Formats: sequence, structure tokens, C-alpha cells
Amino acid sequence: MKKRFSKIVALILVLLLLVSIGTGILVKNLVTKDLLEQKIEEAINCDVSIGGVEVSLFNFPAKVVITDISLMPKDGPKPNEAPVSIGEISLSIGLLALLERHIDVTHIGIKQAEFSVTYYKDGSTSLGKLFESPDKEKRKQKDKNKKEDEGFNIHDQGDFVTSLGGLSISDSYVKVVLEEMGLDLECKNLNLELSSIKLDPENLAASNEAELKAASEISIHSHSKEHYGDLFMDGSAKVSLFNVSTGGIEPEIDGEFSLSDQSWLSTNMPIVAESWQQLSVLENVGIRIGALPEKATFGRSKSISAHYHLGRITVLKPLSIWVEDWEVAVLGKGWLDTQNDQHDVRLELLASQKASALMAPLITKALELLPEQIRSSVADDIQANLFRDDRLLVKVKSSGAFSEPKIRLDGKIIDISKSSRKAAEDLLKKKAGSLLEGLLK
Repeated sequence: MKKRFSKIVALILVLLLLVSIGTGILVKNLVTKDLLEQKIEEAINCDVSIGGVEVSLFNFPAKVVITDISLMPKDGPKPNEAPVSIGEISLSIGLLALLERHIDVTHIGIKQAEFSVTYYKDGSTSLGKLFESPDKEKRKQKDKNKKEDEGFNIHDQGDFVTSLGGLSISDSYVKVVLEEMGLDLECKNLNLELSSIKLDPENLAASNEAELKAASEISIHSHSKEHYGDLFMDGSAKVSLFNVSTGGIEPEIDGEFSLSDQSWLSTNMPIVAESWQQLSVLENVGIRIGALPEKATFGRSKSISAHYHLGRITVLKPLSIWVEDWEVAVLGKGWLDTQNDQHDVRLELLASQKASALMAPLITKALELLPEQIRSSVADDIQANLFRDDRLLVKVKSSGAFSEPKIRLDGKIIDISKSSRKAAEDLLKKKAGSLLEGLLK
């Protein structure tokens, strides 16, 4: 009996091994370069080239590694626009789905990707046509009343990707060209991870949220190649990936990203240079402002807390920037639209306590020249409008085109001579009123 049972177990193991080997041969025959190139080209509007495919069946879930991927627009790239190239994509996939010629992805890992994307003045992007569905008529038939969206649409991918879990990108490079703003952003050493998602095209409303962790060095240049700064960023965010109604890619991000000590901005950026010129009004109180230094660094906050949606970046918490011993505070609720170059930002320019302390005696000496009767009134006026916690303060508003900002004072700057005249007039009226009151009595 014991020997018979052993034979049965051995037979079952042999059968399982044969099934496993047979399944392995079948799956490896299914997951080929030709199949993947065909499926991708059916899903998005581009020419696809794949260098190699490796399948590991004895992982759970199974793993497919695709190397040397290139995506090229069918009509070829425009000048200065490189095709998308990826060194390696690894996919953790469901084995049973593969047998049905579907791809049930639980995780995608992307390494050494390189691509550029241009945001044009009309709001379109260079990658829009690359990732749109090639079968527009099929989409129109699904919903004739729905406005056609350019680009990848998750609703069209139910027969290609049945579900998607996490996504990671490592050691990658992305160049973003903002045509309207005249800026180029180079994201170097990009490492990104999207997790806590179970994206399902058939149930997008319940599977559209994700958690994002990202780190990158962002180098900022003007189109004329002027270096505007480097941002070394690292942080996390909450992300909605798609527009639930249309199925189009429409990321909405709420995040906070720390900035390393190596981060800096050029003071040649128009908004910084124009704001600094506003400090000349302090000459009204006897304060002379020196020349603008070349670099600004990030001060007390050392982080960017922002909301992003449809090209608009909204500052959620004040952002502190140091220009030598002056602090430029970009206040919360200010916004910048990267698609149309418009912005509306309020700034506070604060001198350091040390600098303010050095400037205070100048104001004191000026006050000492005033008659004693009005000295106190003028001092109170200056303290209320020109200082905050013993730091000199200038409020500024910037709006319009970010590349050519319109900057104006957003608060009251005290001119000692004007304030003195007003105080003297108030004193004279008060004394005249007292004299008149006495005469009437």
C-alpha cells in the first residue's frame, strides 16, 4: 500500500513537471518580440522595435524582461525630438492571462529610459500622437458624444492590459520643452515609483489613485541656453492618473518635495530680477540696496509643496528663497500655468535680522530730525508698514506672462518725508481744532 501511494505521488509530480514544461514552451512561444511589437502597435500609434525578450516562468508571478525598446512616430520625429528609448522593461504578469493572449500586469519596472516631450503653444504635446489609439473610428463608435482626446486612452486598452499594479522608473532622463514659456527642463537621474494602485481599465473610478515617490535633478535653461538653476528634488505625492470620464491621461498631483543644499536659481530669471528692482523704493527711508548677486538659494522651507493639474502648478505652502541675506517668500495660492506662460504670484521680500538691525539706525537718525510731537506717529507708521518681527519687509505682486512678468508693489512703502508732512498736518488740525473749540466756549 505504501509503495503504491509513493508511485502515485511520483506519477503526479512527473505529470506536474510535464505540464509545467509544456506550459513553459507554450508561453515562451506566445511571448515573442513579434507578438509584443504587434500588441503595442495595436494599442498606441507608433512604430515599435524590441531588441530581446526573456521569460521567467518559475517566479510568482511570472516575469517578462524586454530590452532595447524604441518607440518612433509613424511619420518620423520632428527636428530636435528624439524617439522614446528604454534600456529595459520588466513586467510581473499573470501566467493564465498570458495563455489567453492578454497581459495582466502586477508591476512594471523601467530602467534607463530616455525621451523628450515638447508642450506646444496650442496645448498639444509631441508625445500626444505617439500614444494615441490608432483606431480612432472604434473609439468614436463606443461613444459618439464623447470628445476625442489626443493621446493614450485607458478605455481603449481593456483588451491589451487587463490590470496594472505598480510602476517604477529608474536611472532615466526626460527633457521637457515648454514652448510658450521659453524654458527647457532636463530631469536627470530620474527615479520614480508609483505604488498602492490596482489600475483596471474596466473599473477606473475605483482604481485611479496612486502614491508617488520621486527623486531627480532638474536643470532649468532658457531656449537661449542661459542656465536658470538646478533643483535636486526628493519627495512624495498623491496622484490621480486618468480622467475617469474620458479615459485620457490627466495626472493630478498633490505633493511635497524637499530641496537639497545644492539647489539654486539664477537671479537672471525675470521674476527674480524684476522683484529685486522693486527694492529701490527703500531709498525713501534712506536704505540703499546693493547689486543683485548671481545666485539665489532655498531658505528656511527647503521644500516645494504644490498641486499640479492640466499644466497649472499651485503653491500650497510658502516657498523660501535666499538672495544673500534677503529672503524672497513665494506665498501660498500663487500659481504658474506651464501651458500658456501665465502666472499670479505674491512675494514678500524680507531682509535678514542682521541686515535689518544694521539698517534700523539709519531710520532712527532720520526720525530724530523730526519734531518730537510727530516723531512717535511717524515711527508707528514705519513699524506697521515696513517691518515684520524686526525685519524689513517689501510686498510684491507678479502676474501676466512669466517670461515677461508685470511686477508691482503689493503693500505700503513709507516715505519719511511724506509721512512727516501727514503727521504734521494731523497735529496742526488737532491743535487748530482745540483752539477753535476753546474760542467757541
